[in-house]
Amino acid sequence: MFNKFKQIKQLKNLESSLKKQTITKEKDGIVVTLNLRMDILEIKLNPELETSEQEKKLKDCLNDAMNEAKLAMAKQAQSMGGFGL
Repeated sequence: MFNKFKQIKQLKNLESSLKKQTITKEKDGIVVTLNLRMDILEIKLNPELETSEQEKKLKDCLNDAMNEAKLAMAKQAQSMGGFGL
């Protein structure tokens, strides 16, 4: 039973850590920042680009940031190891 409480505490610590760590990606003045929980924290657009170009760059930034966040989240979860879930 105490082992379950320990696991719950580890998961809460992991979630807290994931909220604090951020990833920022930039492409041609389009900037996206998100945390490892995949919460989007900031988006900056470049008004000098056409709308279609902004959309493409924004999509690319988001995909790159989310992929990097997934890898970082997996590494962090793995380093904590042994959740037994």
